[in-house]
Amino acid sequence: MQFKFLGTAASEGIPNPFCACKVCTHAREVLGVERRTRASAIIDGQVQIDMSPEWSYQLEREHMTARDIHTVLFTHTHPDHFNVGEFVSRCENFGYDIKEPLHVYGNDCAIKGAFNALDNLGGDRFILQVVAPYMSFENKGYKFTAVLANHARMELCYNYLIEKDGKTIFYGLDSGFHPESTFEFLKGKKIDLAILECTYATYIQGNKTNNHLNFESLFNEVSILRDMKVLDATSKVYASHVSHSSKMTHSEIEKLLKEQNINLAYDGLNLEV
Repeated sequence: MQFKFLGTAASEGIPNPFCACKVCTHAREVLGVERRTRASAIIDGQVQIDMSPEWSYQLEREHMTARDIHTVLFTHTHPDHFNVGEFVSRCENFGYDIKEPLHVYGNDCAIKGAFNALDNLGGDRFILQVVAPYMSFENKGYKFTAVLANHARMELCYNYLIEKDGKTIFYGLDSGFHPESTFEFLKGKKIDLAILECTYATYIQGNKTNNHLNFESLFNEVSILRDMKVLDATSKVYASHVSHSSKMTHSEIEKLLKEQNINLAYDGLNLEV
């Protein structure tokens, strides 16, 4: 599988347009990996995970289109991940020469939100499906399992285990320290690529943070997954969903993470799994 980070920022992006902190100012001056759009990712150009406010721009920046996307996975409905207004562009009389339906999966809030955004324009171009945690489903040769994240209070938030051709990706953004049920589900599995986060990126709240991970809780979670043999010496671990609240530049965060054998993602990074 080919995994591409379309966006790697937390909800405010970097630079935050209202902010003049060290990180945002540096990003405006240096550009490159210091600039981050909101988090979304794509696998093999076919499986989209979340749709950020910059999603259309992200595809154009990477010289890609959405025409080969057959599956969309939503983690939750916070606006930095849930740009479902884009679906209208796939509806009849908006998008042309579209022959296959788009399969959209998520929790009940996400599927209801997608249905409402389509405003009866979707026709047979969309198949919307609510999925339950820890229940696997398949589409176009991929096997997906939604697992519980530790994030919002008003909805069940999901992370995803994605399997194809003997390889496994764990997409774990927008979660604090994962619930015990998720660790239990992962027992006995082997993850080839784990995407976790470092939104808080400061040593506050201890090593089992809620809502998002900080550095300490990220390192704790990775250590536990390694002790469980879910991550082994061949597994790749990448941190994403980066916030300016860390007060650290890309290179500063990268140096800290490398001490724990964790990599730092950036917009446009492409990985072979």
